[in-house]
Amino acid sequence: MKISKKKALIIGAGPAGLTAGIELLKSEKFAVTLVEKDAVVGGLAKTTEYKRCRYDIGPHHFITESDKILAWWRDVMGQDFHQLKRFTRIFYNNHFFHYPLEPWNVITGLNPFQCIRAIASYIRIRLFPIKKVTSFQDWVSNKFGRRLFSIFFKTYTEKVWGIPCDTISADWAAQRIKGFSLSHAIFYAFFGRWFTKNKPRTINDVFYYPSRGAGTMWERVAQRITTHDDGTLFVGQEVASIQHADGRIVAVSTRSKQAAEIYGAAQSLTRYEADYFFSTMSLRNVILSLDPLPSAMVINAAKSLAYRGLITVNLIVNKTNVCPDHWLYIHEKSVRMGRIGNMNNFSPFMVDNPQQHTALSLEYFTFVDEPFWFTPDDQLIELGRQELAQTGLVKARDVIDGMVMRTADAYPVYNANYKEHLDIVLTYLGQFTNLELMGRNGLHRYNNMDVAMLSAMSAVDKVLAAQEAVMYHAPEAKSESVFLT
Repeated sequence: MKISKKKALIIGAGPAGLTAGIELLKSEKFAVTLVEKDAVVGGLAKTTEYKRCRYDIGPHHFITESDKILAWWRDVMGQDFHQLKRFTRIFYNNHFFHYPLEPWNVITGLNPFQCIRAIASYIRIRLFPIKKVTSFQDWVSNKFGRRLFSIFFKTYTEKVWGIPCDTISADWAAQRIKGFSLSHAIFYAFFGRWFTKNKPRTINDVFYYPSRGAGTMWERVAQRITTHDDGTLFVGQEVASIQHADGRIVAVSTRSKQAAEIYGAAQSLTRYEADYFFSTMSLRNVILSLDPLPSAMVINAAKSLAYRGLITVNLIVNKTNVCPDHWLYIHEKSVRMGRIGNMNNFSPFMVDNPQQHTALSLEYFTFVDEPFWFTPDDQLIELGRQELAQTGLVKARDVIDGMVMRTADAYPVYNANYKEHLDIVLTYLGQFTNLELMGRNGLHRYNNMDVAMLSAMSAVDKVLAAQEAVMYHAPEAKSESVFLT
C-alpha cells in the first residue's frame, strides 16, 4: 500500500522558506505549503520594478563559502548568474575610501595629523587591549584602534542600528567581521592577490548576480515549488494565529493581508494543518501569535527583541556613470542615509535606459515606531534628492523620479540584553517537537543569504532524520498506520 506523504507548512517565502520548500520536495516524502505575507516572494531578497527600473531591498549580492550553496544557486539560475568584481567605498569627510581599507588610499584621504593619530591609536590598543569586551565599540576598537573605529565604523553603525555603539553587543561584530583587523586589511591590500585562499569573507572581492535582480532567483525557486505536484504557495497571507497543544504545533491560521489593511481583523481565516511547521517570521511575532499565549515572562522577552526597519528611496537619475561602486557606505553625519546602491553596476538590465539613466537605491534605517517611518513618500524622495546632491554624485535636478519601499523587520538588533531575552524565547519554542526555526528573523541572527539557506537545509535534514528514525523503529505490524496523515 502506498504510504501517504507527511505535510509541511512553511511560514515565509524568502530565501530560507523557499530553500526549505525545495529541499523537502526533493525528498519526495512531503507535501509542502508555503504562506507569505507579501504579495511577491523573495522576502528581503526580492526585486521590485518601477518604470522599467529594478531595485533590490538594498543591493543584494550572492557570496558564499559553501560549495553546496553555490551549486544550488547555479542549478536554479543556469547561465544567468554572472560573476562580478566587487567595488565598494566609504564616503567620509567628502572623500571616498576603498572598502576594504587600502593603506595608500587611507593615507591620502586623511590628513597627516589624522594618520599619525590613527597609527598611534592602533599601536596603543595592540599594546593595551580592552580586556573585558562587552560591546561592538570594544570589539572593533581592539581590532582597528579607537581612532579608525570612530572614523570608519561608529557613524554608519549607529545609523543602521539606531543605538550607541557601546550598547550594541560584541556578538554582532564577532559574527559580521570575523577574523578581520587592521593588520589583515593592510596585508591583503598589498599581498591579497597571492593569498586568496584564506582571505576573510569580509573582504572577498567577487560575487555573483542574476541579470535582472536578486529576486529573480527566488521567483524561479517559487515557480519550481508551485509546478511540483506536492507544492503549494499562497502570497498575501499574514499569520493570525499559531495553535498548539501538548508540545506540538497543531495548525496555523492566516488572513488576507490586503483584506486586513482594508477591513481590519474582522474577516474569515484560512487554517492550515500539518505534521511539521517551519518558521522564518520574527521570533517576536511567533510568540505573540501563539494560541494559547505563553507566560508573561516569555511574552515580555519576545517584546524585548528589537528589529530595525529599512526604508529604501529608489531614484531614477538622468545621468550615467554616477559612480563606479556597487554600493557606497555613507559615513557622513550631515546626511541621514546610510548606503547608496548603484543598480546599473550590478547589471545593465536593472535600468530602463543604461545609456541615459541610473537607478540608485538610498537606504534609510529607522525603528517602525519612530516618526521617520511614517514620513510621506514624496517627502522621502525629496530628502533623498537633496542628500544625494550633498554627496556631490549628482545634482538635485538630475533626479527625475522615484518610489519608496518599507521593510519593517529588516535587521534583528543585537542590543546589550538581547541574549537573555533570546534564550528565554528559544527555550520556550524548543518544547514544540514539530516546529523548526530558520532564517535571519526566525533565529534572530543577522546572517547573510547563504547562511539563512544553510539554516533551512539544516532544519530540513533534522526533520528528515526524525522521519527516518520513526521508520526504522516502528513495529512492522503497525508501519502502515504510522505514515498515514
